[in-house]
Amino acid sequence: MTLSLDALAREAGVDVGHPTLSRERPFLDHWAKHLLDARDPQRARWLRLELDQIVRNRTIAREVARFAPLDGARVLEVGCQLGALPVALAELGAAVTGVDVDDALLAGARLRAGCYGARADFARAEAEALPFDDNRFDVVTFVDVIEHVRDPRAAVRELARVLRPGGTLYLFGPNRLSPANLRADPHYQLFGVSVMPHWMGEFYVTRVRSFPRYEVGVLPVGSRVARWLRDDGLRVVHSPVDDAERWWRARVPAGAGVGLARLWGHVRTSAASLFRLVAVKGASAS
Repeated sequence: MTLSLDALAREAGVDVGHPTLSRERPFLDHWAKHLLDARDPQRARWLRLELDQIVRNRTIAREVARFAPLDGARVLEVGCQLGALPVALAELGAAVTGVDVDDALLAGARLRAGCYGARADFARAEAEALPFDDNRFDVVTFVDVIEHVRDPRAAVRELARVLRPGGTLYLFGPNRLSPANLRADPHYQLFGVSVMPHWMGEFYVTRVRSFPRYEVGVLPVGSRVARWLRDDGLRVVHSPVDDAERWWRARVPAGAGVGLARLWGHVRTSAASLFRLVAVKGASAS
């Protein structure tokens, strides 16, 4: 069973003349026909989120550019999903390669890139076994994907391997220990799912709550991921600790009590709804 894009737009309260819907129609037609399950109770929410993806990922791309020059950079986007971040990175001059595990997702990513005239290559690959030489890329991004991979530890090790010495890794994902995610998980908006093992989450989401599928593994913990990065020869140059310190210094004269702010940042690394880590590969890790 499929739902036409225009029918879905009406259901979601989206004007069929919406500028993003008009521009991305070839991609969104593919998405509605091949990727969206018409039985999904959140189908209208998924459309609204999809229409916001380019704007959201342009913000992420500008954030990546704060830490690494993108013009002419070789960038690998691992778990590129439907291509929004590769489009945004390409708009800033990067030579982007996006990889994902699903051919229908990759077909959608190519269509979306075509809607924007973005130059990006796409290939099928697992994060845990990237088909690239060591030290290949200047920048690697891993955004909202770590909770979906089969083996997150192996995936982080592969990200480090293909990053060149001096290159930058930009990673973020949802925290398992976040109270906000416990109240409503970031994927299905259900209580408690964020702390469930995969088998339990799959049973609850698909059998009890009648969603058509469950595509989440186990949510990570930000402080543990930061430790993995250091173990793999990367130096974390920005984390929630730095965000907390910057917020504090902007509000407290002379930075008094900044140690407490950094302590709060350490807590947020594992308890905020999302954690963001930026790391640079050391020369000794090559």
